[in-house]
Amino acid sequence: MFPMLTSADPDQLAARARSALSCPAAASMVIKGTEHLFGGDDLGLQDRSGVPTLVCRAGSVVEQAGQSRQKALLRIISGVVEEDGTTESVVIAGKLAAPRPCCDPAMSAVAIEPTIIMLIRTQADGSTRQYRVPAALFTSPAHALNRGYLRRCTEHLNECHDAELRQAVSLCTGTPAPRLIGAALHDLSPAGVEVRWVDGDGAHLRRVDFDGDATTPDELAAALREHLHAGLC
Repeated sequence: MFPMLTSADPDQLAARARSALSCPAAASMVIKGTEHLFGGDDLGLQDRSGVPTLVCRAGSVVEQAGQSRQKALLRIISGVVEEDGTTESVVIAGKLAAPRPCCDPAMSAVAIEPTIIMLIRTQADGSTRQYRVPAALFTSPAHALNRGYLRRCTEHLNECHDAELRQAVSLCTGTPAPRLIGAALHDLSPAGVEVRWVDGDGAHLRRVDFDGDATTPDELAAALREHLHAGLC
């Protein structure tokens, strides 16, 4: 959970803004007065070390806009909602960078070079507050393992690595695999993760602490493989 935002601390603002970029619930972009919605296979949004990166079809309007270095306005609604119902969104104004090739030759990557980053917090009663986010802090490696990133990682592991998680629980707890009904991760942090599982005796949980706090996505992945299962990624 984020600490309470009692003041406009620049580092907190940057962490929250990066979290929205890493875990968007929805996003849209305006280029030359035309709105483009993200979703499906034609236009995606990625956080590449703090750089908002558009993944688009080669030859698309977005790729052409990158070739001519057009200005863009990106709005992201965060997928992370506070317990009190507060939602956050980020507005990023900047210039599109020249397109770069992706591993899929049918796609291109177009980065946005931010000039203005705004964090907008909307309370449950509808009131809003806006904060300017320093661009240098937004791209800082210190925010690589932000709350949104950790949430997306947890979702990926639970949705795509069910077999590996079941095997990890079986090995760690001595529970025979046929008795396992389900297994999942929860509360992933740079320091560890909570493992939850259900077997014939009911629901259980165990906290797995890493040897040290991970500081990068690669370190986090290595810790998960070391302490749970080599097949996790």
